[in-house]
Amino acid sequence: MSLLPLALEASPPVLGVGLFVGLLLFFFLLGRFTPGDGSDVVDWDPSGRQDRKRVAERDDVEQMLETANRRRRAQGLPELAENEVLRGLQRDE
Repeated sequence: MSLLPLALEASPPVLGVGLFVGLLLFFFLLGRFTPGDGSDVVDWDPSGRQDRKRVAERDDVEQMLETANRRRRAQGLPELAENEVLRGLQRDE
């Protein structure tokens, strides 16, 4: 009776096939349970989704700034410029 585990007693081709199948299974499960899709990982965006997202974020910032300035005018405070808001955000980070 041998003291070696059963896996070490197997022949080299069986070990090779077993390791290959295990590696394939690992990568399959990794891809299956990782959030997002592969294009996020490789920064691939053929549809221009990032450009549309940037434009939408820019519009959101402009709308928020306009709303804040409308409230500040109603209170008699000076308006905020976009660069002042950005500097405040950078300081907070």
